[in-house]
Amino acid sequence: MSPMGCERWTRPAHPPYALHAVQASPRHPLALALVLLVPGLAACATDLPISERIANVRPLAMRVEAVDPLADPTAAVRTEVLPVETLRVAPFIVDDGDPFTAERIEAELEPVWLACPLQPIQGIFACLSAQLPLELDAIEACPPVDFSALDPSSMELPAMPAPCLIPTAGGASTPGSPSMQVPLDFNFFLGGDLELTMIAHRPDEGDTARCAEALLQEEPLPRECLVAVQRASIGPDAEILQLAADAGLEGLDQLGPVPSEDQIPDADRNTRIQTFRVVVSDAPVRLGDIGRVLDEGEIIDVARGDTLEVVAGQTLVIETTALADDLQTYLIPNDDEGFDEREEYYVGDWYRSWGILLGNDSDDPRSVNTWQMLPGEQDDVVSDVPPEERATLYYVLRDDRQGVDWFWFHVHVSPAPGS
Repeated sequence: MSPMGCERWTRPAHPPYALHAVQASPRHPLALALVLLVPGLAACATDLPISERIANVRPLAMRVEAVDPLADPTAAVRTEVLPVETLRVAPFIVDDGDPFTAERIEAELEPVWLACPLQPIQGIFACLSAQLPLELDAIEACPPVDFSALDPSSMELPAMPAPCLIPTAGGASTPGSPSMQVPLDFNFFLGGDLELTMIAHRPDEGDTARCAEALLQEEPLPRECLVAVQRASIGPDAEILQLAADAGLEGLDQLGPVPSEDQIPDADRNTRIQTFRVVVSDAPVRLGDIGRVLDEGEIIDVARGDTLEVVAGQTLVIETTALADDLQTYLIPNDDEGFDEREEYYVGDWYRSWGILLGNDSDDPRSVNTWQMLPGEQDDVVSDVPPEERATLYYVLRDDRQGVDWFWFHVHVSPAPGS
């Protein structure tokens, strides 16, 4: 599917994880949770944009949220959803200027969304790819849960269509932020999840129907296409099995070890960025001096979407924090038909439209970085300021399961005096 002998480029965006009742060991932490399928390019890898530079439209993350009107509004939003509950998808798609709003995604990218049940041992994109080739018009809409089809005396639940089209033609579900009721599917009792696929096109280029045809017919993706695939965790698995037992379903002992009621973990929650602070320095700042500059400098508390006034050549020293208490403990089945406890950890990714970042990733509740107001790798070096004197920084914080949050702010970069 790639011209001129170049490999198709798929960029990992974060390590996925979901609790699986029949899984003997956790997924490798470097497996993919959000895969971006980038069209075959006429240039090889050496000509691709470097990972931290945002040069055009790019999906950076997707957040799956449980729609729960009874949830505590001050608590982190669940990203793990039970069957019959409703999930909502919030894509974080950006360009070199701003994140796309849901309205802009709908108007400019015109996405369609597919859902497909993932088996416990499958990686994302495995469900849809196993069904190809397909015709988009032949894919049925994801149906609402039909309780009349349940037979409590057997373990045969109604299987969801694989794949199905998430309806976005009205109500709360829109192309820019789709939602769906999680179906009843026997796969979820085995520890399976949902695979969510967005098919879209770049603004003012191509159309979604052509992109869907190429993907579903296993043809090379045209360059104007955007395809992103995300895992939605269905669970906690132990709670699913407990609900099934309460409903009178039989044969649950064949599905692997089940935690006792006091062992059932809390559902996986989305991460939360707590603070974003900046100190503007007139001189470059080395890694070892970041702490001192933050302690001694004039702190600017930055909100999402703020614009800071800076001068070419200055350096922004950045500190962001997330609560260590938000990191959850979860269970992994072991070889002795019991469970081992694991604790989440944070993974942060930094992106910029222009300038020089000290680092591209971080892994602590408190993370620091510097952003120097000088042309960086692959930036236009004709001027010492960005196009239209404006640049944007994006930050995506994940845990090692499905939790995600993001942040961004802009700078207006004035030319240095005398330049």
